[in-house]
Amino acid sequence: VYTIEHAMAALYAAGVDNCLIELTGPEMPILDGSAKLISEKIEEVGIVEQNEDALVYVVRQRSTIKDESTTASIKVVPDSDFSIDVMIEFNSAVLANQFATLESLEDFNKDIASCRTFVFVREIEELVKHNLIKGGDLNNAIVIYDSPIAQEELDRIADMMNVPRKKVTEFGFINDNGLVFKNEPARHKLLDVIGDMALIGRRIQGRIIATCP
Repeated sequence: VYTIEHAMAALYAAGVDNCLIELTGPEMPILDGSAKLISEKIEEVGIVEQNEDALVYVVRQRSTIKDESTTASIKVVPDSDFSIDVMIEFNSAVLANQFATLESLEDFNKDIASCRTFVFVREIEELVKHNLIKGGDLNNAIVIYDSPIAQEELDRIADMMNVPRKKVTEFGFINDNGLVFKNEPARHKLLDVIGDMALIGRRIQGRIIATCP
């Protein structure tokens, strides 16, 4: 099953570690591109405490995993509770280096859940040219224009998203509804990391420091 990280993050933040999700396709619905709707539904229906202790993975020593082909790394360090720091860097004139932190899962719904996924126009240009992507696929993402493309292609993307057209020299966010937070992209990457770490299958006691995840 693909793209489960948003749902996993919402479940992890809510303290849910026993849940059955049934799908009719090979991936989770993208919904609004964040974990907000899932988190809201969990709050709406509530959770049931079971008569078993939660499994906890306690970080007892510092450890770092690096991808030698990129600048990506994840470090875990001992701590008294779960917390996470994320730094992102994309060498982009529009999306500057950003940092996000979450000191308590109690703040997840307020500070992280609503942060949407993001994509660069340069990453989807070929998909747009060959009509392999639809407007609805972009309306649930922050679309970043930071590298010049043909005016015709930029106009097509704007029309697909039903937003005002831009000149090819106008770099920025294609979306006209703004950002939820100034550092929304970094917060969304933090959301993704929580969802990925949830696959461990245990609560984590320790601090996670993710660089360019």
